[in-house]
Formats: sequence, C-alpha cells, structure tokens
Amino acid sequence: MSASELKVDLRQELLSRAKRHFIEALSADERAAIDASTGELGNKPEAVRLGWLRMRTKEGWTKQRYAVTLGRAFEKLRSMVEAKSKDDQLTRD
Repeated sequence: MSASELKVDLRQELLSRAKRHFIEALSADERAAIDASTGELGNKPEAVRLGWLRMRTKEGWTKQRYAVTLGRAFEKLRSMVEAKSKDDQLTRD
C-alpha cells in the first residue's frame, strides 16, 4: 500500500468516526428520524417510515412530529459539522 493510499484510508476512517460521533450526539428521537429518512427506508412511503418509527421508539409518530424532528436533527448536524470545520481551519492556520 502506497503512502497516498494509506493517507486516503486514514482520512476515510477519521471521517467515519466523526460522522458516528455527530449522530451519537443527537437525541434518540432524532437518531431514529435520521435512520428512517436514510438507507432502505429513505425511498419507502411515509406511512412505512412512521410505522417503523413507532415500532422502534414505542411511541406514536405523526407526519408533523417526523418532519419537525428530522429538521431539528439535520440542523444540529449542520451546526456540528460547521463547528468542526471551523476548528479544523483554525488548527491549520
């Protein structure tokens, strides 16, 4: 394995850890909403996603609750990524 390949592998590993860290920082409801909106469930009808959320969290989910929770989760993730980006930029300078 060349040095450039090793550098790429290391970067991917660090990025995956950071992403996992960001997701773990969300509340249980926010993580569930993210899971329902991505992956296999991402292209399923909304009723299927709401049913999956109800099964996973043992609570009732409405379309409005799902939309608000998902929006809040994405906003938190966006601000965490921006903060990390600013920290990385400051450490480089």
